[in-house]
Amino acid sequence: MKPKALLLGAIGVLAETSDIQRRAYNQALAEAGLTWHWDRETYRELLSQPGGIDRLRRLNDSHDAALNEKTIRIIHARKTELACAQIISQGVPLRPGVADTISGALGSGIKVAMVTTTYRDNIDAIAQAAGPALQFEAFSAVLTREDCETPKPSPEIYRVALERLGLSQDEVIAVEDSAASVASAKAAGIYTIATPGAFTAGQDFSAADEVMVNLHGFSLLGAPALEKRA
Repeated sequence: MKPKALLLGAIGVLAETSDIQRRAYNQALAEAGLTWHWDRETYRELLSQPGGIDRLRRLNDSHDAALNEKTIRIIHARKTELACAQIISQGVPLRPGVADTISGALGSGIKVAMVTTTYRDNIDAIAQAAGPALQFEAFSAVLTREDCETPKPSPEIYRVALERLGLSQDEVIAVEDSAASVASAKAAGIYTIATPGAFTAGQDFSAADEVMVNLHGFSLLGAPALEKRA
């Protein structure tokens, strides 16, 4: 049984951008006059909980920094601006196997959708850097933070995706790169493959149905996961 749709769940599934995001946060925080500076290990720990704005809110509370909501959103918007510019200027490549998996799915009549709770600017920057290898125009749906009220690990965005695609949970496969995002897909009842990134590799992926280093050599047709689900 082949799936009817492949759901790509995060920018980290597409490309390695975590260190770019980290450096952009540091610059945005410094520009705002804050002394917070996130090294690689600190940022790795912060990524255990998704959602950049929520992450800033939690840090604001824990540091008693008294930042208002407007300031938090300004910092986050500046971070996004800086990170997207760097992703595009560096021409950040897609992770191994991503382009082939997408083209193989589309060529086999399998729908492809982006199902993330990051903001649209981030995935658009990756698409611009990737060029012809990532064309969202060919996707059946592109869902971002604006399409749900509650971000991951809530399953809401996946339920929205299933409704948008007109498919049931056992007709699709999701690919995620963090434990919290795997939890989101699994809570929606979806078979989920984890492809941890450089900053999420140490997380607990025991909830995933499969864990792969990346999508290199992966085929949605005849995969063992599909045989088990049939």
